[in-house]
Amino acid sequence: MIVSPSHLDQIALPSSLKDTDVRLLYYLNSIRCQFLVTVRVHDYISFHSPSVPIERLPPQPLQSIHFTKQEMATAQQQQKTGVSSPWESKTFGTSLSLHLERPVGAMTISPSGRDIVLASRSGLYVVDLDDPYCPPRFLRHTTLWEVADVQWSPHAAKYTWVISTSNQKAMVWNMALPSRNAIEHVLHAHTRAITDINFHAHDPERLATCAVDAFVHCWDMRTPGKPVQSFCDWRASATQVKWNRQNPHVVASSHDRYVRIWDDRMGAKPLRSINAHSTKIYGVDFDRVAETSLITCSLDKTIKFWDYSNEKDEPVRVIMTDFPVWKARHTPFGDGCCIMPQRGGKNGLYIVYNKSEQVTEPMKPVAEFVGHTEPVKEFLWRTRGGDQGIDNREFQLVTWSKDHDLRLWSIDDSTLEGVRHVKNKPLKYRLTRRGTPYVSFIEEPEAESDSASLFSLGIHQPTSRSATASTRESQFTARKPQRYMTRGGIYDKISHLNWLSGVRIGRSAFAKPDDTAAFTEREVPENLGEEVSIVGNKFPKITFEKINVSSGEIVVCLNGPWGTDNSLIFIRVEARFPSDYPRRSAPKITIEQSKDLSPEEIGKMETQVQTIATEFTNRQKYCLESCLRYLMGEKVVLDDLDEEDNLVTGAMDLPVLEVDEGESSSDDEIIMSPPKPT
Repeated sequence: MIVSPSHLDQIALPSSLKDTDVRLLYYLNSIRCQFLVTVRVHDYISFHSPSVPIERLPPQPLQSIHFTKQEMATAQQQQKTGVSSPWESKTFGTSLSLHLERPVGAMTISPSGRDIVLASRSGLYVVDLDDPYCPPRFLRHTTLWEVADVQWSPHAAKYTWVISTSNQKAMVWNMALPSRNAIEHVLHAHTRAITDINFHAHDPERLATCAVDAFVHCWDMRTPGKPVQSFCDWRASATQVKWNRQNPHVVASSHDRYVRIWDDRMGAKPLRSINAHSTKIYGVDFDRVAETSLITCSLDKTIKFWDYSNEKDEPVRVIMTDFPVWKARHTPFGDGCCIMPQRGGKNGLYIVYNKSEQVTEPMKPVAEFVGHTEPVKEFLWRTRGGDQGIDNREFQLVTWSKDHDLRLWSIDDSTLEGVRHVKNKPLKYRLTRRGTPYVSFIEEPEAESDSASLFSLGIHQPTSRSATASTRESQFTARKPQRYMTRGGIYDKISHLNWLSGVRIGRSAFAKPDDTAAFTEREVPENLGEEVSIVGNKFPKITFEKINVSSGEIVVCLNGPWGTDNSLIFIRVEARFPSDYPRRSAPKITIEQSKDLSPEEIGKMETQVQTIATEFTNRQKYCLESCLRYLMGEKVVLDDLDEEDNLVTGAMDLPVLEVDEGESSSDDEIIMSPPKPT
């Protein structure tokens, strides 16, 4: 997997490539290091490593490099999006809101913090937070039951695993596999509906499930046929299960008003039982540092902090609220606790400092996250940094609500200071996500990768498990036949324009979800995605063949009066928008060759459309709508761009255009229109 610069001259390029300008970008991933390989024809091969100096890489011939399917897909994705690190994310420090009108029951986040999975009765929706304008990938698995929980493996060793509930079963998905056979395992031992899932904090192969049947099952994915250990309360159904973050043998579960602390070395008897609340418990969470500390919350409007090494059922601290509490968890920074109401509480989330000297006190939030119009159903933390053992991490809160909005909230320094978080100190606990490739699974994996480009460069891909393939590679190169089939993609096709209309970034991010109609009718967009959505909803007869807001590529098909006697003809337009559009640069617009138009006519049309685009962007205005109006046969006035009304509708007589300045009301008025017939 590692190549020394001393072997760069060993690569043999075929003659068919020597006169071409080809760049292939491959992302090599191993347990030891991560680096990029850039191959340029007629140039050089350079290695860029974020963590390992080039001179320290051991020599190895280039021909011995092996690429897995996942690594090749990662290379193509990073070349497409240009994002290979969380520090390059354009959405991390930005307010963002995504609207998905689907009955989503649960949410989880990838260990890299790039992807979100929203689980519904019809299947899973994978959303790339770094490319929010791209519609989600859909993995179909229809069930009659609400998805109680979905969990993405927090471990770098199993960063492709996602587990979701389906009544009595837990489905283990592999995001690196095609949707039709993405279910790798089905865990079935419960006799009633599963209520919670939790991955082991230390072992990536282990997890726990609990259900209404009062059982807690511990699973090992190396033998997924049955649980390796089970615990049971015998009296009440289980609502939550959580592994201890410091002790790998301890797991806690909640049953009605009680919390049971289990130790897998002590058999079926609980290590500790706590009569914690007066009503049913719906939240349990272990402290990230202190082994015997945990939080519980209940509908009795309290959050309680416990030390289970104390034999008495006396909480260390109690926080009183004025709403029933659905979830309460430790924050990944400082000594904080994030509280989520079941109802009330202004449909928000609250962060409190949990080390106060008072034993019982009312909730005093250091930060409030209010903006949803319905109760929040789930919240997660998106994190970057901390890879070198120093706590330089940055955080972003992710929420999903019954109003069908997914929102990203920035965490400012005042919030960190409010929970006594100090930056740039050594980390107090291990980060299981460390080493996870920063990739997205929004693209549907191909069943069989095309390795032609690799063979053309003398780089080959392993066809079977061999001694040279690492354990990590074998996860993708050797799979057992799949027995559980799913169907994806075509059964829940989300319109790209409809998806774009629900993407709100910046100032419009926290607009009310029911303001979608007003959003699509706004004349002044705030970014390219909003502009495409506005234009698409305003002109339903225009077809957008391709929309890639991240790369700025738009392909539009329309009918315009450019034929003989103003007859309508089909036109395909490709527009490439630069990253600084519309502040500094204009898009490059080209019109596809057509048998109905001569090259001269197409050239003149492109010149006029480019003039419109340039005039608009020179004034930092969005130009897509005006360019398309012009191609549909409307006149465009360019002299009054500082005013809102700069479009004049009129029929077109001839397909060849000219700049009309004859009847101008001012010396500098420019109207893009057809020449008057003689």
